[in-house]
This record gives sequence, C-alpha cells and structure tokens, in this order.
Amino acid sequence: MRGVPKRSARSLAALALLLSLACGISPAAARQWKATPKALALDYAQIIDNRSSRDSVVIWWLVPPILEHASVEALELFDKYVIIGVVRAHGQIGGTMSFDPIADVVASDGAGTPLALLTGDAIPPLAQGTLVGVQAILQKSIGPMGQGFRWFVFEGGAVHACEIGRLSVAYDGETYTYETPIPGCPGK
Repeated sequence: MRGVPKRSARSLAALALLLSLACGISPAAARQWKATPKALALDYAQIIDNRSSRDSVVIWWLVPPILEHASVEALELFDKYVIIGVVRAHGQIGGTMSFDPIADVVASDGAGTPLALLTGDAIPPLAQGTLVGVQAILQKSIGPMGQGFRWFVFEGGAVHACEIGRLSVAYDGETYTYETPIPGCPGK
C-alpha cells in the first residue's frame, strides 16, 4: 500500500480480514442470486448483532434445511432438538479478536415457555458428535471466530423450524427471535 505507513497497512489488512470473516459467516451480507433452500435457511438461521464497531454477537440456530443429503436420523435430531451456537466477539486494535465466555442462554417457544437445556450425558450422542464436527469446521473455516462459539442443546418441545411458531433466544440483555416456518423449508 503505497503512501501508508507499514503499521497502518497491517491494521488495514487486519480490518479487511475481519470484514471478510464477517462476510464469510453471514450470507446476509449481500443479496443472494437464485438462492437455494439451504442458502435461504442458513441466511435466516444466523443473527448478527453488531453492537458497536468492535463488538458483535452471533446467534446461529442449526436447522434441518441447512443439511444437504443428511440421514433421516440427522434431520430428526435437528427437528427434535433446538441447537443454538452463540459467540460474542470483540475486535482489538491490531486486528486480533477476543471472545467472551458464554455462560447462559435461554431459549423459549412462541408461548414464552422456556425450553429445557440439556447438559452432559443428557445430550444425545448424535448431537454431541454433530457439534464436534460443526466446531471443527468452524475453527478451520473462520479461525478464532469459530473457536469462540459455545453450543447449547435444548429439548425442542413445540419449536420446529418448518412448522408455524416462534423461537426466542435471550442472551446478554437482548432477545433474538425467529419466526417459523423459516425460509428454505420444503414447500415454504
């Protein structure tokens, strides 16, 4: 970068990298052309709350329509359980990122009834394996941002991504909502 001091050039490069990571996790960054059902579902399932120029929260609901060529068991898993990923990222001067530990997330159905959070051995083995795989993919594809995600598994109860309803996710003073059926569901 001609005319830009070396330190500023590194900062600009780091900022460009952060922006590209943010765009990589969010298909909503641009209007999709001929979006597939999977792309529509993925776009809707990710909520990005840019709280300031250096502070962001990402909520990600893993929903059945994002699975291509999935087994019946995997589709049933994503329908029976509500699996939510949360990351709170802070951009630092110099281009590094830090992540808050995520202690509590509350998920509720359309009637406001909290969903039961599963922990430890109560999480089905297929869900545990899926989350290990998702976490590994995120770490490889988006680096530190992927490592910052914390995953929560809830009993789905009345919440189903492809049926009429609503999911609310409360985190750090904000309630993020999803109206269902989400875009990308069969017949929607």
